[in-house]
Order: sequence, then C-alpha cells, then structure tokens
Amino acid sequence: MTSSSLHLLPLTYSDHAPQKPRSVLPIFGFINMTISSVVTIYRAHNNNDTPTVVFVGFVYFGSFLLDYCFRLYHSLPKSSSSNSHNIKRNVKIIIWVLISTIMLGFACEFSTFMSFLESSFFFGLVISGNIFLFYVYFIWEGDKSATTSACSNNDTCCYNDYDYKPILTEAKVDV
Repeated sequence: MTSSSLHLLPLTYSDHAPQKPRSVLPIFGFINMTISSVVTIYRAHNNNDTPTVVFVGFVYFGSFLLDYCFRLYHSLPKSSSSNSHNIKRNVKIIIWVLISTIMLGFACEFSTFMSFLESSFFFGLVISGNIFLFYVYFIWEGDKSATTSACSNNDTCCYNDYDYKPILTEAKVDV
C-alpha cells in the first residue's frame, strides 16, 4: 500500500496538503473540553476542592499549549540546518514534558480513588508510557534520521517523507 492510496480521516489538521480544507472536528473537541472544564471547575470551586481546580486548569491550558507545540513542530522546515534542528529538538522536549506532566497529573489525581496496589500499577503504567514516549521522540527518531542520511541508494533504502515507514517494494535479484 503506497502513501498515495492512504486516505486520511478528517479528524486532524493536515499541513501536508494545504489545498484541502481543514476539518472543524478539532474545534468541536476544544468546545467540548472548554464546557466540561468550566463545569468541573465551577463544581470543584463550590465544594472548596482547590486541587481539582488547579488540576483541571492545568490540563485545560496544557492541552492548548500541547496543540500549539504540535502545530509548531509540524510547521518547522525539514532542513538539516543546526538552528532548525535545535528548534525542533527544543519543541520535542517541550511536548514530551507537557505530555509527561499531564499523564503524571492524572495519575496523582486518580490515585486517591484507588488502593495502594492499583495506584502503584497506574503510576508504573504512566512512567513506562513516559519512558516509551521518550524513546520514540529522542532515541528512535535519532536512529531513523541516521539511517535515512546513511542511505544514498533509493533502491535499497526508501523512506516515505510522510510517515517515515519503509515502503514495501518487490524483491530484486541481482545476477
């Protein structure tokens, strides 16, 4: 299956095809998140539950900042200049820190409803997810870029720029 035969769902913004109209579904998601957050903050404030107010506010504003960072990361040029590389690395660090703190915030907030064993398992799951995300963003991504730059023959090492997966081709036999 080639990348031209893949059809993207209209659930995400597509910066790769600027001629296509952007979807309005993310706007509905942010409207739903805003209404839910305002209602939750109002109820928590009426019950004098300050930690919930702080947590919901952090997740709400963190989600917008995370969306901004993802857009910024995808809008940066793919050039190999050192300045562009440093900016991309810094944005990836911000994305990883935001996702990690939001996940740890959820673990802290919901561990109060669980037993010690359940909350230990939940924290372990969150920490392993953060480690996996770190691996994907910083180690695996670095290995992929080293492999891509080392490939000079397009027949033996062909990568698609869109999703960074090897393109499957027919096997060639050299006689």
